[in-house]
Order: sequence, then C-alpha cells, then structure tokens
Amino acid sequence: MKIQLNRTDIWTWLATSLLILLLNTNFKTGVIRWDWVISITLSAFVIGQAQSFLIPRLMQKATNWTVQKTIGGYVVITAIVSIITSVVVMVIMQWREEKTYGIGSYVSTSMIYMLMTFAFTSVYVIEQIINRWQTSLLKEQQLSQALLKAEYDTLKNQVNPHFLFNSLNILSALIPEDPQNAVNLVERLSKVFRYNLQNNEKVTVELSTEIKIVEAYLFIHKMRFGDNLSYELDEQAKIASRHIVTQGLLTLVENALKHNECSSEKPLHIVIKLTDAGVAVSNSFQPKNKQFLESTGLGLSNLKKRYELLTPLKLSISQNADFFEVTIPLI
Repeated sequence: MKIQLNRTDIWTWLATSLLILLLNTNFKTGVIRWDWVISITLSAFVIGQAQSFLIPRLMQKATNWTVQKTIGGYVVITAIVSIITSVVVMVIMQWREEKTYGIGSYVSTSMIYMLMTFAFTSVYVIEQIINRWQTSLLKEQQLSQALLKAEYDTLKNQVNPHFLFNSLNILSALIPEDPQNAVNLVERLSKVFRYNLQNNEKVTVELSTEIKIVEAYLFIHKMRFGDNLSYELDEQAKIASRHIVTQGLLTLVENALKHNECSSEKPLHIVIKLTDAGVAVSNSFQPKNKQFLESTGLGLSNLKKRYELLTPLKLSISQNADFFEVTIPLI
C-alpha cells in the first residue's frame, strides 16, 4: 500500500501524537508510558491506512446508495476497524505487562478508538457525500433544463404553422380584391417570416425588435381591412431594450384580429403600450359569431405556458364589455 501524506496529514499526526503523549504522561512523577504511546500511535496509523483504503472503495460502491445507507456503511466499517485494532493493542499490552484487563477496559478502549477514528475520518466522508449530492443536484438541474427546453421548443414550434396558415388565409382573401396590395403584403410577410427564422432559436427578444415586426404585421391587415382597422403603438415600446418571449406580441395581435369582428359597423382598434406591469395589448371587444369561429385556443394558452417555463411572472388578462387586454411581463 502506497502511503501519501500531505501537509494537513502531517499536522494532524503531530497533533495526535502530542495528544497521545500527554494522555500517557504522569505529570506528578514525570513518567511517560512509552509502550502505550508507541502502541497507540502505531495503531492509529494502522487505522488511518485501513480507512484510506476502505472508505474510497465504499464511496465508489455507494454511488447509487442513499445517504443513509452510505453513512451506515461508513459507521460499520469504522466500528469494525476500530474494535479489531483496539482489541489487538489490548492483547499485546496485556501480554507485555503480564496482567489481565477486564471486559470494561476492552469496551472503553474500543469506544475511545472509535471516537478518535470518527473524528479524523468523518470530515472526508462528509466531503464525499456533499460532493456526490452536488453532482446529483447538478445532473437533476441539467435534466430539468433539458426537459424545459424540449417543452418550450415544442410550444414554440406549434406557433409557427399556426401563424403561417392564418397569414396565407389573409393573402388568399386579398389577391382577388387588390392584386397590387397583395404584392406589398407578400413583401411584409417575407419580413415577418424572416424575423421568425432568424429568431427561431431565441427564447426571448428585445421588445423594440418585435414591435417592428408587429407594425409590419398590422400594416398587412390594414391593407386588407382599410379604415375598419386602426392601431396605436407606444413610442417608448419601440426603443425598449427589455425582453419578451419571442413572438409574444405577434401572438396577442394575431388573437385580437382573429377573434374579433373588424367591419365598418364594428371597427377594430388595437393599442400596444408600456405599463408598470409590462407591455399591454388591448383591443375593442367585439367577438365574432361563435358558429364562424374556429379556434383551438392555442395562442394564449401557449403563451402562458412559455412564460411559466421562463419566469414566475405571469400574464395579466382583463376584460369588460368594451375591451379585452392582455399584459405580458418584461423579462
């Protein structure tokens, strides 16, 4: 067995040897019981080497054990090594001194050896258990993050085809009515989808970045609906550097256009503004007739789930007879 001692080990052994020397010195007579000093020091060294050999193997074997089981294994090994060593020392000293020690002496000596062994090796064991716990916690966090990322990507990927189908419906409706504006619409759509592709891997984007795309998206619908659609964009939002969930504003604006009537009898007005709680998207509340409304409820529920995966901050929804408003937090 290869013996390796670092500076801490050397100081520990010096302190231990000094303690053993003091415990076996008669301060009245000045007599030192060298036989006991040497025996206890050697036995302590033997125990240290035995523990250095056994405990790392125990920790390696206990990789998948519970903390309680690992500590139990450590206690058993330490007790066995301490008791065997103390009994051997007592037998040797009994033979040298040609006297008989009672069972009480054996028990008390074994207890002292166990306490000393626990004192000198428990720090190492605790350190190993803490390291294992930290490694396990790190793995759990990595797994949790991977699962959240997978769930988030799934939710985000649901939005893209949903958005694409709605945009194509707008285009198909505009082509026979106004071919020239249909060309302009395609240009705006390309800008919107280029944004989606460029930011596909981003979980969040700057509010100012998405505001520009929302403005292009609203312009597309303005070409289709004319004066039946109006909108206001907060100037401060256009320069805001705080982040929101990618496509968060697009989802809310799309919902407002999809679920509400936009006609000469009932013009639709959309407002995007910064508030203390975040950025709010409000619209005049005039839902379409349910028999013409084909909605999976994907947009808003999807947005809620994505925010839940990223932050404890929650969406705020308010509604009355005149308007519907959703506020999404700034991240």
